[in-house]
Amino acid sequence: MDVVLQVLREILTPQEGWTPEFVVRVVLSTTLLFAFVIVLARTFGARTFASFTSYDFLINIAAGSLVASSILGQNLIEGALSLLALAVLQWATSWVSAHSRRVHDVVDNPPVVLIERGEINEQAMRKVRVSHQSLEQQLRNKGVQSIENVRLAVLESGGTISVMTGEEDASLETTPRRSS
Repeated sequence: MDVVLQVLREILTPQEGWTPEFVVRVVLSTTLLFAFVIVLARTFGARTFASFTSYDFLINIAAGSLVASSILGQNLIEGALSLLALAVLQWATSWVSAHSRRVHDVVDNPPVVLIERGEINEQAMRKVRVSHQSLEQQLRNKGVQSIENVRLAVLESGGTISVMTGEEDASLETTPRRSS
């Protein structure tokens, strides 16, 4: 029991101890970075910290790591500049991606059709590593009772599965373009 209490004390005590300077530094760093993240999001737009694609998700992970390192580190400016550089790079990549199909195809995962007109695309399911159980769970979440009722189920670039149901003869105008 003594070992457990000693380890618990060690993991709950900062390296330099609980000094007023430590507490003020962490609270002030957190507050300043919080304000800086809001300024970045307002300056570079809603997509800066959104997760539309796996690329956006990875940028968010990197940004979170930079914020945490900055809060707990000694130098707030280094972390803030790194976060600013990351936001600028993300904005530039998103802008170029929106204007260039070639860049978009490099940066973003293409959507993948998993079900079309009630038929499961087994090859696509294997390629993107989506199990039947995961697909069925998503269909249930969308209120689908039978795969035959699904006009289109698409694994989107952000990892979500979009499901369209309805009449068989209705057009599929939002079918993702096939990657070449």
